[in-house]
Amino acid sequence: MLKSLCIFFLALAPFAMNAETKAYPSVIDQVTVYRNGAHIKRMANVKLTAGENEIVIGDLPAGFDESSIRVNTKAKTYLISISYRNNFNRDFSSNAEYKALTEQIRTLKIKLENEALVAETWKEEENLLLANKKLSGDNTTLTAAQLTAIADLYRVRLLEIKQKMLDSRRRSEDITKDLNKAQAQLNEWTTANSPKNTGEVVVVLNATTAGEISMELSYFDGRASWQTGFELHLTSLSKPLNLLNKGSINQYTGEVWKNVNVVLTTGNPSTSFEAPVLNPWFLYYFEPYYQTQKADMNMQTRANARPMDEVAIASGAPAMEATASENITFMEYSLPAKMTIPSDNKMHDVTLKDYEVPAKYHYLAIPRLDNKVYLISEIEDWGQYSLSSGTMKIYFEDTYIGDSYLNAAEVSDTLSLSLGPDIAIATKREKLKDYKKTSFLSSKKQISSGWETSIKNNKTVAIDIIVRDQLPLSTDGSMEIEADDLSGGKLDPATGIVEWKLSLKPGEQVKRKLAFTVKVPKDKKVSI
Repeated sequence: MLKSLCIFFLALAPFAMNAETKAYPSVIDQVTVYRNGAHIKRMANVKLTAGENEIVIGDLPAGFDESSIRVNTKAKTYLISISYRNNFNRDFSSNAEYKALTEQIRTLKIKLENEALVAETWKEEENLLLANKKLSGDNTTLTAAQLTAIADLYRVRLLEIKQKMLDSRRRSEDITKDLNKAQAQLNEWTTANSPKNTGEVVVVLNATTAGEISMELSYFDGRASWQTGFELHLTSLSKPLNLLNKGSINQYTGEVWKNVNVVLTTGNPSTSFEAPVLNPWFLYYFEPYYQTQKADMNMQTRANARPMDEVAIASGAPAMEATASENITFMEYSLPAKMTIPSDNKMHDVTLKDYEVPAKYHYLAIPRLDNKVYLISEIEDWGQYSLSSGTMKIYFEDTYIGDSYLNAAEVSDTLSLSLGPDIAIATKREKLKDYKKTSFLSSKKQISSGWETSIKNNKTVAIDIIVRDQLPLSTDGSMEIEADDLSGGKLDPATGIVEWKLSLKPGEQVKRKLAFTVKVPKDKKVSI
């Protein structure tokens, strides 16, 4: 009977007592990275005997979601149980890197022992030569010529022996340095790997026939994430935008994702799948609550401690694009080539898509808040690009200008992007001194105020610019606000925003006035 083994993790499942236990390694084949977490699929080649088999897939990084374990195989087998267990004892004897270091240390120790034996042999010959020299000196029957010949012999041989001993000592010092270095490397490797608690998945199944099969093991690990980022390149206002959609992947699962297929998805498995339900809304009278100064300080401290996410998107040569596919509720990006991502909790950048985006441009100035003038691009029908919100780095002719933010949560058909200030356009907002006055000519007190805004185009080309200011809004029926002079600006009564759409020639300067009167009861005070 052909049966697909595709089940969730079963805790405390009984094992068959007569199953043959075999341990097999596995490799990561594909990783699907969510905004928070990753679905990891591993493959292992296992050999089955006819009957019951206990398969152990070991050396897994402990800490993933055990309840998400799934096993899948298309062989003619019957699944009995799946279990997970931690493995706190690490046996490095089968690790290639560990074996190489230990073998190097063993070889160096043998060399050091041999060199010590050589040095000891030369030392014994030196002692023997010195002893014979003493005996020769005590022999009074030797002639002067004989003593001279003996002395010459001892001097030459003794010098040779001492040179050999010096060479042996130097070789021993070099071997000792290499041995200490290899031992330090082994200690560093062991320290880096020993604390890593590993896990094992034990699968018990019954095979109808013997043979080798491919087993798929998958699970969810929350120690990974990815974020969207963009690079926007602009060379001319007469050309489309070049928008590079990028992703930054982060993982600290405890093992390197080596040469694996990577899929990035905007889905979030931790999001609740239950639709919200409206409950009755009860309205109560509000009772003022006065916080203490300490409470206010604590709130301010918490506000200041709010984390800020910053993703560095590295620029570089154009890369192959990911294959994007839209599912029912999320997007998926399949990267075109296999990747290696270390478990270092750092961001690793990939290219998802490169767009040439038609855009319209204009300048925006709100001198009431900021004297700088900002370049704004508008992308129509932007939904066709399937973008996600993210940090955007802006480049003008390959020169990095600064950062902005692409808010893909906008509900309008046109996406507005702020491309930063243009110092070649100047604005200045000044209060009209001769217009500021207060009068009591009627039953109400009348307060008049006004500002004048100057805009100058210092560029060598004509520009279109939108200038915005605002009138105050009344919060009480006894308060009246009247616009006295808007210089042709368009007023939105709901927001009080006044907008001027202007076209300025090179070097042209224009001025626009905003004046209004506020009428309030004489016993009331208002700050403008």
